[in-house]
Amino acid sequence: MSTTQRSESMNAFFDVYVHSKISLKQFVEQYERALRNKVEKEFQADFKSFSQMLPCATQFEIEKQFQSVYTISKFREVQQQFVGKMHYDMFSASDGCVGATYEVRETIMYEGSRRKKTFMVSLMRDSCDIVCSCQLFEFRGILCRHAITVLDRNDVTHIPNKYILRR
Repeated sequence: MSTTQRSESMNAFFDVYVHSKISLKQFVEQYERALRNKVEKEFQADFKSFSQMLPCATQFEIEKQFQSVYTISKFREVQQQFVGKMHYDMFSASDGCVGATYEVRETIMYEGSRRKKTFMVSLMRDSCDIVCSCQLFEFRGILCRHAITVLDRNDVTHIPNKYILRR
């Protein structure tokens, strides 16, 4: 599904520049124009991010770390995870000397009734490797609220750079 969504978004992006009746030469020219415009928009977003700063929604040091490196739009995505983390309960499922696995339960409203959804989060304390069953980091490149909840529970105030993906 993720691959299909990426493909559809790229098709929508190029639909503005190309259509089925253009020649190969025109296609190459339009393709280059599309890429130049995309790079220009990224430069503008970077400039805006460096000249403006979105305030943090919480007092978590990790949120401040993301604020300093992400563009405003990407930081908004991460910020939603920090704000959403307030609605979770966490239970330790298993604890070892090197790492631990936690159950993080979310209460959701579905068709007028409350339901619990459980996510499994594994944390290796020595390397700060964290994996969540929702796989938001693997699909969207940002840490999920479940992982943030576990990091906070383990007093992690600075995350490794491997969890801050560059564009």
